Amino acid sequence: LMCPGPNEIADRVIRAMMRPATCPIVGEFPEFYEQTMDMLAEVFQTRNEVIPLPGSGRSGLEGAITSVLEPGDRSLTIVNGMFGETAIRIANAVGGKAEGVTMPWGEPIDMQAFKQKLSSGSYKLVTMVHNETSTGALYDAAEVAQLAHEHGALFLLDAISSLAGADLPTDAWDVDLVVGCNHKAIGAPIGHAYVSVSERAWEVMEKRQQPCGSVFSNLLHWKSQPSEEPDAARSMKRSQGVFTAVHLIYALNEALKMILEEGLEARFSRHRLNAAAFRAGIHAMGLETLAHPNVVSPTVTCVKLPEGITSVEFLKHFSEDHGLLTLRGLGDFNMNAVRIGHMGVTATPRNILHALHAFDLILKRLGHAHTCGTGVARASEIYAEADEHRA
Repeated sequence: LMCPGPNEIADRVIRAMMRPATCPIVGEFPEFYEQTMDMLAEVFQTRNEVIPLPGSGRSGLEGAITSVLEPGDRSLTIVNGMFGETAIRIANAVGGKAEGVTMPWGEPIDMQAFKQKLSSGSYKLVTMVHNETSTGALYDAAEVAQLAHEHGALFLLDAISSLAGADLPTDAWDVDLVVGCNHKAIGAPIGHAYVSVSERAWEVMEKRQQPCGSVFSNLLHWKSQPSEEPDAARSMKRSQGVFTAVHLIYALNEALKMILEEGLEARFSRHRLNAAAFRAGIHAMGLETLAHPNVVSPTVTCVKLPEGITSVEFLKHFSEDHGLLTLRGLGDFNMNAVRIGHMGVTATPRNILHALHAFDLILKRLGHAHTCGTGVARASEIYAEADEHRA
């Protein structure tokens, strides 16, 4: 799987699920659950509480927005790809008045346009996508968060495809709501979303004029509460809004151990290196990537295919001839681009060079004129340069 998500799962993580069934609210599991969420907060780089919600990344996004927006509340979303629109749809669905400031796909954020739009009204919530999987672009959120707070708004960051693969300094950026999920760079099975919640965001939820219209998605129902056991090791215990999927928590725990054993900075560096090698190989074959060089993602690359080659025929050969699976482009790029995920266990030279070799042979087969082997050769040079630098 070299998708922009879901991603490959390490054998360690799969084996961690091979345990008997257990009740999630008795015995040893509740403390295991707490420890796992503590490790997850380390990956979020936050002291805030992280809430797990069953579902996919979109479940977390819906829970975060539904919990803070009331009918009539205005929100503003930076839309620089397909997934910015998701926040707008959710906000409108709960009775909010969502607006977007639209940027060209794959381009840096036009901060002047954002500032002008933000100053034009009173918004309760500002949202943006950290890593846009439709374009392969990664955005710094520090200035956006600061501006949102200066205008009295909460700030939500969709980090679904960046968490554990790109630097995400939640507390340093002062982000109120950060959404992530299992099955991207964390490298665990599909089935859980996660939301980091600031004290500012909890206060907004607690002071709502109208109660949240959802039981399941209301983050307040998942917030830690004082322990009912007077001599408990923890004074606060996380609520479980529904019974937790215990085997997904076993898997997450192991995936987080792998992440923290590697070290966050080392992990981010690994993702940057392998992304750079892949892009260099693609460019050496005469192909273009969608994202501007200043905002390229360490976890996803959107590759524009040569004229006359469709994503459908390319991906057929990618899967059947080379055993690699990924997805087409989105929007206007649906038929002429493919999106390659290089995150978690697939962000390695072995996988990158395999993918580039597949591109090489498929492009030749479909009539693209290029010098065979240049992609793999150029990526190998990137790796060699990195080795020399480390030495």
